[in-house]
Amino acid sequence: MNFLRGAIFFLTAMLIQWWWATHFSLAGLAPQLLLILTVVVAARQGPVRAMCLGFGWGLFLDVLNPALFGANALALTLAGYGTGALRRLVDVTGLAPQCVVVFGMTWAYFLALGMIGVVFAKYFVWVGWPAFLFDPFYNCLTAGVLFLFWTDRRVARRLL
Repeated sequence: MNFLRGAIFFLTAMLIQWWWATHFSLAGLAPQLLLILTVVVAARQGPVRAMCLGFGWGLFLDVLNPALFGANALALTLAGYGTGALRRLVDVTGLAPQCVVVFGMTWAYFLALGMIGVVFAKYFVWVGWPAFLFDPFYNCLTAGVLFLFWTDRRVARRLL
């Protein structure tokens, strides 16, 4: 049953990421839900599970935009590893630390995509200034909502 729940979580996250980015982007900006979930899973369950999920989710993102295939998979895997390594030094299970880590990992993710582009495609893959400046805040807001749903089931029941 645990495998089934994990598979449903994995596929539902991909569906929500695609749906939100396609239909509910604000001024072309959408939160990187899969990056946020990779960070949250690494903070709560450890780096190995987050790296596996991040790699799978990254392949999904690479299929959606195959310009530099594998870049998202590598970047999300590194985000899971980085958060897992940070988890050993700092308690990142609270709301404020998770928002700080999501904020930093969003910039690290964008810069990692750019550097992967430099190494493999000989050009810096730039997400653009609006995404670079505003997505970390959008991701933090989304991470806060996810934190409430993940930690307090009573809040989720009241809102639904």
